[in-house]
This record gives sequence, structure tokens and C-alpha cells, in this order.
Amino acid sequence: MKKVILSQVLVVCFALSTTAQLKVASNGNVGIKVTGTPSSTLTINGPGKSISEAFILADGKAEGLAVYRSGLVNLQNNPPFHYGIVASCDIASGSLISVGLQGSAYGSGGKAVGVYGIGGNTSSGYNLGVLGGIASNALGAGICGFTNTNSQPGTMPYINGIYAGYFAGNVAVTGTINGVVISSSDIRYKQDIVELETKDSKILKNILSLNPIEYKLKQQYQEVKTNDGITKEPQLDENSQVFQKKHFGLIAQDLQKLYPDLVYEEDNGYLSINYTGLIPLLIQSIKELNAKVEYLETGLTVPGLRAATDISNTQTEQGATLYQNTPNPFSETTHIKFYIPSSVKNAYLCIYNLQGNQIKQFNIAQRGNGFQEISGREFAAGIYLYALIVDGKEMDVKRMILTE
Repeated sequence: MKKVILSQVLVVCFALSTTAQLKVASNGNVGIKVTGTPSSTLTINGPGKSISEAFILADGKAEGLAVYRSGLVNLQNNPPFHYGIVASCDIASGSLISVGLQGSAYGSGGKAVGVYGIGGNTSSGYNLGVLGGIASNALGAGICGFTNTNSQPGTMPYINGIYAGYFAGNVAVTGTINGVVISSSDIRYKQDIVELETKDSKILKNILSLNPIEYKLKQQYQEVKTNDGITKEPQLDENSQVFQKKHFGLIAQDLQKLYPDLVYEEDNGYLSINYTGLIPLLIQSIKELNAKVEYLETGLTVPGLRAATDISNTQTEQGATLYQNTPNPFSETTHIKFYIPSSVKNAYLCIYNLQGNQIKQFNIAQRGNGFQEISGREFAAGIYLYALIVDGKEMDVKRMILTE
């Protein structure tokens, strides 16, 4: 009886090994729908589509199904590759969607990663954690990321261009970004367009009121659940140049008071600045400043002051003389020289802003040649006018520039 059963098993195995459905080679390799002898542990739809990986179902382990690569596989003959997982999909119908590899993960209070990739640990060659490419004649992106966690491949965003990476949503970077950063600014993307006005604008005043600072980054920590409890992990690499170098910028809370549309609140409640949006305001402030300079150069001054070109730079009929401050421009201190005849009863040196408002007045008690020292710490950076007033008459007006 045993001999009969054994004979039947051998006949079945022989029949299977001789069909194109399933083949078991003498070395243990298995082929499914192959022609010829299977050359790998498991060969499917061969020849020419041999998969040399060994499939291992992890018993009781978190991996579920692990795929390990043993040996070389040369899919395109040039160059040879090692693959952990080889996945591709090709559907001719435009109404269907091809997905080569899909990964999703869900966590309750822990960590969840849909697809996880780590590059090699060698210093030579090229090591990539995740590699994605797009054909040059097709719209799309090599790598696409978007924040809608419920999205399926069928609801992915339409990409009208060819990009190595495309992100629909906020992107956070703790290191540096190498390359040219551009912003979409085509008029076809804009609506409710209003030009910034130079006349009666307060942009220059607002820009001058901002206080640029220098600073270094402060380490931020996030709480992470582990088997031992809750620990705090740093978010920034303290050995990186970004962390070690000084930075220059503005305080978001200060800018928010003047231009709230340039300040964004992140999900964690912290504030960020759209520094690119400051550029048009800086350009507009330069235009305002240039308009004031041109206004002065035509021989006109702000209300309340006479034109500097109408008054001689040398000694006037009354003998009072005002000289150009030195140094000019200045950042710390400057000196304004003058000559006051002994016959003058009252003499004042007055400082004005470009709006014509008097912001400082010095009583000149001495007669003859003298000077007045001006400290830059008393004023904000900008252009100022100073005038010599003798016995109630304006004798001369000049400009001085205070820099940071």
C-alpha cells in the first residue's frame, strides 16, 4: 500500500514538473509559468522575468512579509543592481491608475511611516534613501508629497509640469537648501491686484521702524513615546552649520504688528515670516526715498524749510554760516560746524525728518566758529535735514545721512 501511494506522489510531482504551470528543479528552485529550468529560488513568468529574491514570511514579527535579496539581478543589463523589492505596473488604459508600490502606516500615539528608505553606509559611490524619477516627456514628479492623509492615488494633485519633487502642502526643512529658490509670480495666478502707492505712503516709515537682529538657533525638543516611557529628542542637528552659524532676520511678533499678512502661524503655534514678501516693500520704500531726494534736488524742501539751493553755502549777508556735517554719512557721531557773528542775539541748530517735523533743537550760545556733535544713537537710520536759525530767520539747510 505504501509503495502505491509513493508511486502516485512521484507521478504527480513529475507531472507538475513537466508542465508550464509549476516546476520544481532538482536544486529546489521553483518556477511558476516558466519555460525552461527556474534559475532562482522563485521564478514567475520566466524566462526574462526572473525574480531572484527569496520571499520569507516572518512568523510573529512586525515585518509581516520581508523580501531579501541574494545575489545580483540584471534587469536591463547595464548596470547590474541589487534590489530589495522590485515592483512595477503598466496599464495601457488612461482611465486606470498604475501604482508600482504603495505603503501606508497607522499609529496610535506612536510613530507611523508609510514608506521607509535608508541609503547605504559607505562613503564611496551614491547612496539614496528614496529614489524617484519622471520621464522628460511626461507631466508629473519623481517624488510627490501631499498632506491629505486620506487621499488615494486616484485623488493625487494634478501636476502641470515636470519636477523632480512636488509638494502640495507645507514643507519643513531643518537643514540648508541648495539651489535657486523661485516663487510663482505670473499675473495669471493673481487677483485683486492693487499697486503700492508712493504718495502719502507709510511703507518707508514702517520699514525704518523694523529692528533687524542677529541670533543663533535654539534647540527644540519633541516628546517621543518609547518602551521605557516618554523621552525628549532634539529636532536640530547641533553639529550642522545651520545650528552653529549666526543668522540675521526679524522678530515675527514685531513684523506682525505692521504687516500681519507676512507672518504665518504654524501648527505648533510658532510664527514664521515670508521674507520674500518683504522685497516689494523694500523696493517701494526705496522709491519713496528716491522721490524725496528728487524733490529736494529740484530746489524744493519739505514744508516749513527753505530750499538749500536758494541759500549760499558761504557766509550770508548777516555773516552766519552753516557747513556740511562730517563725516557724512555717519553711523555713530558726526560734527556740524558753523559760524555765528557776535551781533546775533539768538541762534539755533534744528534737526528735521523728511516729513518736515522737527525732532531736535540745539541752542547755540557761543559766537564765532563752533560745532555741534550729533550722536547717531539718538535717531533711527535714515536721511535728515538740519537748519541754522538766526534771530528767527532760516539761514541755511543741509542734509545728513545716518546709517546702521
